[in-house]
Amino acid sequence: MVFIIDEGSVFKAPLQKVWQLGQSEGMHNHASMLNVKRTMEGEHAVLAYDTTMPDGNMAKNKVRMTLVPPVGFVLEYLEGPFAGTKLMQYHIPKGDKTGVTVVGEVKSPMIPESQLKGMMLKGLEMAFNEDQENLKKL
Repeated sequence: MVFIIDEGSVFKAPLQKVWQLGQSEGMHNHASMLNVKRTMEGEHAVLAYDTTMPDGNMAKNKVRMTLVPPVGFVLEYLEGPFAGTKLMQYHIPKGDKTGVTVVGEVKSPMIPESQLKGMMLKGLEMAFNEDQENLKKL
């Protein structure tokens, strides 16, 4: 298990627009997430999707999201390479921009602990960049 904190990223959009993106169907896309299926477990959204691992193999993932508008959300990785990981992303309003910080504990049943932090930070950067592009479409 590895603790991470990823702070300093800033969306070029106000907080209201960031939340609008998260609620939009079809506008919130991530190229790295394939065959996405969304269901609800009570108040929690559950995403099941496939990702391509660095070795080229496909991995099935399942993540439960707990929304805490407009503060942020919690991600619990239920299945996949990061099963057991819990992350919290929170937003900081900055006028016409929104700061983003992610904290949490990263675990994996298959990835060596020495590689966890780097792989998760790379994934977070990719998701941030994809969301930055998605925000331009709103």
